[in-house]
Amino acid sequence: MDQLLLGVKNNEEPAFEQVYKLKKEKVLAFFYKKTRSVDDAADLMQSVFFRFWKYRHTIDVYATIDQHLFQLAKHVYIDYLRTSKRHANEPIEAHEFPADENNYDYLEKESVLYHLKSEAPLNQRIFLLNKLHGYSYQQIAHLLSMPVKSIDNYINKTLKRLRKKLN
Repeated sequence: MDQLLLGVKNNEEPAFEQVYKLKKEKVLAFFYKKTRSVDDAADLMQSVFFRFWKYRHTIDVYATIDQHLFQLAKHVYIDYLRTSKRHANEPIEAHEFPADENNYDYLEKESVLYHLKSEAPLNQRIFLLNKLHGYSYQQIAHLLSMPVKSIDNYINKTLKRLRKKLN
């Protein structure tokens, strides 16, 4: 029986704080590996610990802290993927590129963004996930529940059309 888990289950905030201090980096690393985003990973980590405290009355004190946290992490990540998938078909917004008008890259990105708006929303999302946010084809395929080859086709066809429009 883990005394920290027993303390959390018995509403002891110092026990919860100790679990948080001991495990936050491990949970954060788990999410960073999945999302490749420090901000998303931090948000997801906070959700895990929020749920850990909120549902403390359901804690099995004979399980390990890691078992509890990573079971919650799995559910939080699934929720994150569902939410991301729901937003996958939304059109892109202008604020997705950083604004610095004196920067040549900014002007080039603005031109790409302008032409990208004529693409279907799914093409836009896949292209931006890969080119702007750095998601791999595998990550995008997992996120959108599509084959990796389809992601490759979407990106290649979108690139071909954009190059044609930009030249």
